Amino acid sequence: MSADRSLYLGVDVGGTKILAVVATAEGEILGRKKLRVAREGSLGDQIAAAVSEVLAKAGTTVGEVAGMGLAVPAVVDSRAGLVVHAPNLSNADAHLRDQLAERFPVPIFLGNDVNLGTLAEVWRGAGRGVANVVGIFVGTGVGGGVVLGGRLLAGSEDQAGEIGHMVVSVDGPRCGCGNAGCFEALASRTAIERELREGLAAGRTSSLREAAETGRVGSGMLAEALGAGDELTTEIMTRVGHYLGQGVVSLRHIVDPDMVILGGGVMEACGDFLMPLIEAEVRGDHLRRSRDVLRLALSELGDDAVALGAAALAHAETSGQPFRPTQTEEGGCPAEADPAPTYPHLDSVSFGAAVVNGKELATDLYIRAGGKLKARKKKLARGRYGTSHVLGPEELAKVIKGGPSLLIIGAGFQEMVRLTEDAEAFLRAQGVRWELLPTPEAAEAFNAAEGPKALFMHVTC
Repeated sequence: MSADRSLYLGVDVGGTKILAVVATAEGEILGRKKLRVAREGSLGDQIAAAVSEVLAKAGTTVGEVAGMGLAVPAVVDSRAGLVVHAPNLSNADAHLRDQLAERFPVPIFLGNDVNLGTLAEVWRGAGRGVANVVGIFVGTGVGGGVVLGGRLLAGSEDQAGEIGHMVVSVDGPRCGCGNAGCFEALASRTAIERELREGLAAGRTSSLREAAETGRVGSGMLAEALGAGDELTTEIMTRVGHYLGQGVVSLRHIVDPDMVILGGGVMEACGDFLMPLIEAEVRGDHLRRSRDVLRLALSELGDDAVALGAAALAHAETSGQPFRPTQTEEGGCPAEADPAPTYPHLDSVSFGAAVVNGKELATDLYIRAGGKLKARKKKLARGRYGTSHVLGPEELAKVIKGGPSLLIIGAGFQEMVRLTEDAEAFLRAQGVRWELLPTPEAAEAFNAAEGPKALFMHVTC
């Protein structure tokens, strides 16, 4: 079988679920199968069942598969194919890979789940076409991965990418690993819950009191509390943004990547709040450098990331090459540039409405650098500033996704919209030039502007 026609199996083994996928050499997923992990019985048997079922769903057989990747939430020995320490997999056998190899006669490669999630983002996600990437995934803990030259960096002891356990506060809070002051002990959801409980014990109030006391603060709950202006939650999450930003700065000094991708449940739910804070910390780094090209991005692959990363590992190991779809043989650059986006056209604006591509919209709106039109939700601005006439960095982070060089702001027919000082600092840190114009003039300016551009438009006063 030619390399272009090869199929790859990727299996994400978590504490509660198994997700198996069949993917092509270009990263297209042909079939998915998710099973809930049973606490009783062999984990190997359960993985084998998921693999058998996904092969059937994809209409193929194991004989058509070039390799399988197995991702586990564990310390692994990738060379020996051993699961060394898996605290969240109570029924995991150290020889899990060998058990599967007895049933499926294909090369099987073992890796840490978050490392492989980063690899997937480079293959088919936010890091497409980028050679050197660091991933930081914030959830119950903080995990990560490092991809250099399109290849996953494992290290001599399979410890590369354990970003959550780099010490960022000597003698700081005790981490679950036993060390003190780890990144994870300051910036994870577990750390957030700890700080909430400490604040409540000191007499502070919060809408998350019940959740914090039961130890069940979900990422979505944090986002809701932020949106409602919960003071204690906002204070804690602002510190988390500071820690994450300084963590990125440290990694920049060590690895000097082209991109840092941030993902995980906390970032997925609260990224609109955290990303501007992280960006400000990174752009405020005082160490002089030859260029300022580091890009920050939110992960794109969601639930598929780890399983697709496992397939990517199998692809990379069996082919011996960085990923063809996103890199040239010389390394790192996309084989073809993405086509220029097609931007919606502002046909006309009147008080209370805008006509875009022939369709009337009776709402504030924004258009991102990729050409996507979105209706504005005023809840964030009203909750934070008491009015929809104020633009802050959290809302602007939504508007400038995709990295425009120019942002046109329609300030309303009476020019009531203004930017906060933090918002202006955020745009400067992003390298985005902006023009604040009366709404009718903003429509004309946006239509006429060349290159990567974005629009925010207030359609009333």
